[in-house]
Amino acid sequence: MSRYNGPFGAAVPRHPDFHAGMMAQALLDTPFAQSAKPGSGPDQPAPDQPSPGKPAGRRWPVLVKLAVTVAVLGALAAGADWAGIAARLSAADPWLFAAGFAVKALTLPFASQRWRAVGRAAGFSLTRWTAFRLQMASGFLGQVLPGSVGADLLRGWFTWRLGHPAGPVMLALLVDRLMALLGVVLIGLIGLPHLAAVAPPAVAGTVLAGALVLAVAMGLLLLAGRIPRDRLPIPKRLRDGALGRTVWTAVAQLRAMGGNPAAWAALGHSIGVHLATIGATILFARSVGLPLGWLDGLAIVPAAIVAAALPVSLGGWGVREGAMVAGFALLGFNADAALLVSLLIGLSIAVLSLPGGLFWLLLRNETAARTAVQTSHGGPDAFPTDFSR
Repeated sequence: MSRYNGPFGAAVPRHPDFHAGMMAQALLDTPFAQSAKPGSGPDQPAPDQPSPGKPAGRRWPVLVKLAVTVAVLGALAAGADWAGIAARLSAADPWLFAAGFAVKALTLPFASQRWRAVGRAAGFSLTRWTAFRLQMASGFLGQVLPGSVGADLLRGWFTWRLGHPAGPVMLALLVDRLMALLGVVLIGLIGLPHLAAVAPPAVAGTVLAGALVLAVAMGLLLLAGRIPRDRLPIPKRLRDGALGRTVWTAVAQLRAMGGNPAAWAALGHSIGVHLATIGATILFARSVGLPLGWLDGLAIVPAAIVAAALPVSLGGWGVREGAMVAGFALLGFNADAALLVSLLIGLSIAVLSLPGGLFWLLLRNETAARTAVQTSHGGPDAFPTDFSR
């Protein structure tokens, strides 16, 4: 396993999913910036190119996720009544259908404001418009990158390219994910009584257990941050190693952010993102004839949101549909209709991300001059997620 210099200055292991960051560099770098990098001359391979005898990247995580996506979608498609699905879609209420897209579009400003809030908590400032541009660009490119962290890394990458420090940006990425998770868990707890009324006890028990584990883990994390690193009850080799120092510095900073109002504002934006997704699901369901209510949505959609975020498929496709079909089945709804609703959610995400292509092109132009200046002065020309260095 290769290593890289993390945002806190210590060498830490490379996560397999972080190949998305390297892909992001190729997507954002201008040809001039790429050709200006050391070792990119005509007579020698670029540093990002695999040398003889070196594996050409870790492709197996992508292949595994592709296999999971194809397998789950294939299984759902094989058992679906596509004629019935087409009939439901053709008879859909156009006004409810359009309202579903409009409500789903609210996730974009909510998510961008969450990123702005965690950035403020981490120590860097973004305008509302800049945060929205970053969200749109990363969402667009995230549709073609493998791995659940693709869009997150791209957002961090673009933010760094706009001149913000790498360490706070990486910290903001972590807090952004934590607030997203905490938000969906809180919503899931609100829908838990209704879920317990319609689902087997084991299902509701699993949700409650997961929420308790998260609460205990966060509590222990905040308490542990009060302990000096040299007093941790772990072997000295681990405590004073590069990874130990990096992790404990991050823990201390996370604990410090716990008292920052901006971090909790980010939680509010996160809840807004998830409520918009639930609202869109309800509207899409009603447009195709399913009388899905708010209690139903609060009970089953959070599980689909969590499933789609797991790093086991491409863009959440497959696992989101499987979770949605299973959740609708608990409520006694038709599996084909549930599959259609889930596909509409996925397609709405893809369609709403398309304008991000324009923001991506504008960000390329905006950062071209900065990249050229940094390279000519020998400054850093790669975000910390470029692990080839």
